[in-house]
Amino acid sequence: MPGTVRYLRLAVASLLHFSGYSFRLVANGLDRAERQLLADYCDSSPRLEYFDYPVSRMLDHGTMLNVLFQREASPWFAMADSDIFAVAPFEAELESALEECDVFSSCLPLSMPPEMVLAGFSGRCLETPGGLPLAPTYFSLYRTGPFRRIIGESRIGFEVYHPGRFLPELPEAVRTDDLLQARRLDTAKLLNVVASGYGVRFRHRELDALVHIGGISRKRGNWRESWRRRFRGWGDVTEARIEREVRRRSRNKGAVEPGSIAAQNILSRALRTPLSDYFTAWFEHLFDGAPEPRFTLPDPRLQQRVERLRKVLGELYEAHPEIR
Repeated sequence: MPGTVRYLRLAVASLLHFSGYSFRLVANGLDRAERQLLADYCDSSPRLEYFDYPVSRMLDHGTMLNVLFQREASPWFAMADSDIFAVAPFEAELESALEECDVFSSCLPLSMPPEMVLAGFSGRCLETPGGLPLAPTYFSLYRTGPFRRIIGESRIGFEVYHPGRFLPELPEAVRTDDLLQARRLDTAKLLNVVASGYGVRFRHRELDALVHIGGISRKRGNWRESWRRRFRGWGDVTEARIEREVRRRSRNKGAVEPGSIAAQNILSRALRTPLSDYFTAWFEHLFDGAPEPRFTLPDPRLQQRVERLRKVLGELYEAHPEIR
């Protein structure tokens, strides 16, 4: 995505380092300089392939996935957000999971507890309100054979749908009230629902070796949000900052039971922007010598994951001069 290529090459370096897979890097709405930077980086490894779809601005996620799916010739169609990092080998665990399913998903954002299961049709949801399985598109793999049939017969792909404006004709078995009344069906969600009617097997598992920061490749594509830099410590993650975010997001929500899914959801949303700001500032510190941001949130799980990611990426940065 625009404004991210220089720093997020480090994510690709981590995936290459901890697996034997090959990766296609997709330029989506980049300017000429960033396209060249990405193409040059792909030339640095035989396991990297560069793909640039000729559009003058960013193509929405679902449409780009439709384009890429049509080009895929292998048994699996795999996708990964550009801010997903490997911190340990993950290939064996992933391969074993693929034996048991037709759709595999992983890598909920760092702001979410790994055991959290949201119901709905947004990007983070793992099931519909009625209990059908969903696969977030942050990191997921689809068996191409069954999905060529499903997409061909239903004419439904990975795109976003708004039932209030338009919804394709659906099999009676999946025309549920929760589906028809939803405001927005996020990327691939309608395809997931239709696939359940074909007997497709879904599996979601958080892979400990992969960390998805979340929120860095923002839709507006602006890495350097200049207004944030007017504030000292804009990249710091502190207890006071998160408490302010929680209060802001709790307004007009009524009483929320501590520890409930609703409370966890509010906290995870409150963490999202501070965590993406923190790592944005940390990459600028690593690459450009900017001041190092602080992480003082008293959350042992997050502290451990953040420190582990920082350590691995610092080592990879030193080992790969081609990305400096």
